[in-house]
Amino acid sequence: MNQDGIEPRYFVETAAKVLDVLETFNSEQESLSITEIARRTGLTYSSAFRLLYTLERRGYVMRRAGRKRYSLSPARRKFRIGFATLRSSRFHREVSAAMEAAARKFGLHLITRVNEEFNLPKALLNAEQLIAEKIDLLVEYQYNDTAGELIASKCHQAGIPSISINFAQPGAYYFGGNNYQTGVLAGQFLARFAQAQWNGRADACLVLPARGLTSTQEARLAGLRDSLLKGLRSLDRKRILVASPALTVHEGQLLTRQLLQEAGRNRHVLIAALTDHLGLGAEKAIREAHLEQRAAIAGQGGGRDARARIAAGGPFKASVAFFSEAYGESVLSLAIRILKGEKVPLISYTNHIVLTAENLRDYYAT
Repeated sequence: MNQDGIEPRYFVETAAKVLDVLETFNSEQESLSITEIARRTGLTYSSAFRLLYTLERRGYVMRRAGRKRYSLSPARRKFRIGFATLRSSRFHREVSAAMEAAARKFGLHLITRVNEEFNLPKALLNAEQLIAEKIDLLVEYQYNDTAGELIASKCHQAGIPSISINFAQPGAYYFGGNNYQTGVLAGQFLARFAQAQWNGRADACLVLPARGLTSTQEARLAGLRDSLLKGLRSLDRKRILVASPALTVHEGQLLTRQLLQEAGRNRHVLIAALTDHLGLGAEKAIREAHLEQRAAIAGQGGGRDARARIAAGGPFKASVAFFSEAYGESVLSLAIRILKGEKVPLISYTNHIVLTAENLRDYYAT
């Protein structure tokens, strides 16, 4: 037995070196290069590399995405995920609840900050605070393009990968809607409705865009126009009327009321609301004018409020579902794969289904 109380014939040097490598990490958040690990453990670069390779293959350490640095893997610690979210609508709140539930399921440490719609300073402050918390990955949900550019730069400087939800951010992995496709689906539904219910006649289509959605909205609008004009030959392109960008239910109501007044009572009007909120406002205006039989609305989102109106059987006929309740597991599964160093696609889409009164119970109990 030597002076340290170790019996040499029982002591396994290789096992000790493996433990030296694992114990060289001073914290759960620390990431180290091979050179730094070799220096701290007294190993040669070659020996450190071979041990790290073995530990990585067995799931004890991982390489940070896109970098030659290592940190302890989930077998040794919880990932710290920063989540900057929106909570101003029911859809946002459903996404947040799904993220929290998935974090508990996967054993992740989710650190949440709440963004405010179109509030640049708040979004930047939240990102800075989360990065200061030594997170492993940032999940960002906010609308502002300028904020997205600046947050991308902060993540790059900190060496932190990021995922953007529903609104693309430079350098970030994307999870959310396939916005061109959701526009196509809404246009196809409205065209089929006019063919089936109005003998192919539609005098106008009012598009209700949402304020601040920029490229997301342009993609939805392009898909809507393409499919609507293809499926409804009688509709003149000039009769696809794009309203001023709005945000609230009340604004959607005012814009729709104005169109209905201009169109006259004997017109058949399709309404493509690029958010469900605007569709709910449009329905109020239609009911107010007693034109339920001459108007049909398709929304975007498929949230609880929209589903209730579709089930009620009024002019709100359909909504393209994004399945907000499934975002948590999808986004955090993607985050884990990124942090494990797996090769993942830059863009991942949620599923989309056009929810109608006929199929609603196939996807939701209520």
